[in-house]
Amino acid sequence: MTRFSGKKPITQEIFIRHVGEMRSLLHALELRESFEDNDSRPKMDMYETSGEVIIEFDLPGFSLDSIVLKLHGMTLVLDACRPKDLHAAGRFICVERSHGAVHHAVSIPGNIDLASIRAEYRKGVLRVICPKCGERLVPIKEIKF
Repeated sequence: MTRFSGKKPITQEIFIRHVGEMRSLLHALELRESFEDNDSRPKMDMYETSGEVIIEFDLPGFSLDSIVLKLHGMTLVLDACRPKDLHAAGRFICVERSHGAVHHAVSIPGNIDLASIRAEYRKGVLRVICPKCGERLVPIKEIKF
């Protein structure tokens, strides 16, 4: 026979919020696992100023037409492809510059205004500017039982 512990049951609101967070995390993991093993990830920096979160990707030699940015929930996904240079008249002696597809999935903070995200590409660096929309407040309260 089970005994009543005296604790109040979890409210439906809290349960729905937790299920939503788990779905978001699973979706982000699904995006990361969908990339092929031979795909590479470009170098990335993420930093914060007083009004923005800025994400920078190193993409030297990529054309603007070959870069695709997508927003999946709170995950920013970068897909880009740099074709192999075939215009060389002679035979290659050494090849060190990379070519092919690159992918990167980045979780962005929750205090970002998703409608105002913008990007710019200059001198081989893709810069994604994510304006903040205020502090993300997480309510903390004691639950009486």
